Amino acid sequence: MTRHANKDFSYAMGAVRILSSAVGTWPLQKYNFVSGIRCFIAVLLLLAMLTVVNTEMYLDINDAEKNMDALMLISCYILAVYKVMWFRIRSKGLVVNFLSALKDYDELASQEKKVIVRRHAQMGRAACGTFMLSSYLGCTLISMLPMLVREDKSAVENLNVTHEVSLNYPVPSDCTMDLLNLPVSLYPVIYIAEYMLLLVASVGNFGSDSLFYGIIFHLCGQAEVLKVELSQCFEVGEKKARFYTLIARHQQLLKLSKYLNDTISSIMIVQLFLSYVLICTSGNDQRVELRWSRIRSDLVSLLSGFQFIRSLNTNNFVMMVKATIVVSTLLAQLFAYSYVGEYLKTQFEGVGYCIYCSSWYNIPRKISMDVVFFLMRSQKPVHLKAGNFFFVNLETYMSIVKTSMSYLSVLRVMVA
Repeated sequence: MTRHANKDFSYAMGAVRILSSAVGTWPLQKYNFVSGIRCFIAVLLLLAMLTVVNTEMYLDINDAEKNMDALMLISCYILAVYKVMWFRIRSKGLVVNFLSALKDYDELASQEKKVIVRRHAQMGRAACGTFMLSSYLGCTLISMLPMLVREDKSAVENLNVTHEVSLNYPVPSDCTMDLLNLPVSLYPVIYIAEYMLLLVASVGNFGSDSLFYGIIFHLCGQAEVLKVELSQCFEVGEKKARFYTLIARHQQLLKLSKYLNDTISSIMIVQLFLSYVLICTSGNDQRVELRWSRIRSDLVSLLSGFQFIRSLNTNNFVMMVKATIVVSTLLAQLFAYSYVGEYLKTQFEGVGYCIYCSSWYNIPRKISMDVVFFLMRSQKPVHLKAGNFFFVNLETYMSIVKTSMSYLSVLRVMVA
């Protein structure tokens, strides 16, 4: 089931299939020894770099800039490891949704439905392409920055003592490499290897996100198809049988959305936990649904905003570029999750409105009573949640932006 003859399905899921197959998390793969080895190698490489970065922080506790970079990389590597392992071990929700998507593409009949599904497939492909290209560009810029760092003149002039010259790597690891006593001649090889491992972390992190975006946009497309069918279900044909079929379809879509929520919920909890670890404390907001946004905004502000303000005051171009990449990446990733959560909620909320706008007044009384129950069920919102407690939507994103600006203002005064 790694490939399928349906061209529409290949168009929608082709890019995420390549990314997820590389790390062994493609839901429609054969869960055999080969796919397990791919997942194991990816996790092993990520854990190796996580060990290197943690060792670097332990060996060099005086370099604040390096430790800030190390903290961000540790967060990225932990998220990448957790997403790859979770999508591999707890793959039931993704497998059920992808099997349903495979069946949906095989059963597409009318041109109107094909247009709706293809539009949502384009949205998933756009999200995947944007995030992967941006992450690869960010990894390339971060890897090129050490080349732009100017060494101290005294260190440059002292060419005979090579072990005293500090070598810069894409990932903070110079002390670790000195501890391993690796020859300087291996510097290009290590440099390229660390750059490649940054790309692996991008695939594990943003590639897993792209896999989730692709299937949830398909689910939103099926909800829109259901709305079209509901608006026309009482016009012609066997009204009762058709209506009950659409009720069963609505229940199936709700179940699929629950599976996706169960899959992504724990991953968002890990992001919350990392935020708590990094900033130690958070704002005591009384509104529970906005507490997650406050924590995330603290992470963005304290970890990246402070670094950016410091770089402006010291004219540190390298730190400025790094901070810009980090802030842009965090906000873009959060906006994507918030937009998807908002779009999912909007699509399912519109299901009840479509059945209300249909010609339900021309049907028998017994069926009209079922329409009332259907309307009652459709009023229960479908949210994308973190840990089944925190709603992820555009309101969350706006709260993050506002809180981030507030923290940046306070930090600017503190630095000044």
